[in-house]
Amino acid sequence: MTVTEIVADVSSRLAGAGIPHVLGGSLASSAWGQMRQTNDADFGALLTLETLEGFLTAFTDPYYVGRLEAEEALASEAPYRTVQIMHMDEVFKIDLFVIGGDEYSRSEIARSRRIEIVPGKEVPFAAPENIVVQKLRWFDLGSRVSDRQWNDIVQVLEVQRGHLDMEYLRRWTAHFGLEDLLDEAIDQTLE
Repeated sequence: MTVTEIVADVSSRLAGAGIPHVLGGSLASSAWGQMRQTNDADFGALLTLETLEGFLTAFTDPYYVGRLEAEEALASEAPYRTVQIMHMDEVFKIDLFVIGGDEYSRSEIARSRRIEIVPGKEVPFAAPENIVVQKLRWFDLGSRVSDRQWNDIVQVLEVQRGHLDMEYLRRWTAHFGLEDLLDEAIDQTLE
């Protein structure tokens, strides 16, 4: 299976288990900015205790998910709770970020854009504004040193210039205390 086939399959399995989700990370930033190589896929999902059994049932052979890891992620209050899904045949990792029912997470799911990545298979991608916010948060969390995260941010802003909902972008960067980084990234696109 190719990466896009795995991503489409993961999305189908999540949808089949009734779990709202969105593709994020490098694959989504590549869709809105410039393509770059990645070794995994990142999904945000509204996984709950009520959907846990359906989730675990959906990800059996050729996938592996640790029940204990999923239970611990759901019990945690950490901002970046992750469950790892491994495609065993292709040795490909999917990081499933457990997102909550907060206003930002709900807006991220609602604003997702469906893109056909393999014939007949659409996947909900995080909107470009959400990718910028997400990447700014990761950049900040990583002590503001990741060239890869920063380049993804700048490239999405550059490629999507004139098509971004700047009011939404400013609202959420202010909410997360990242206005300075957004302004710096925008300034870099104007150089």
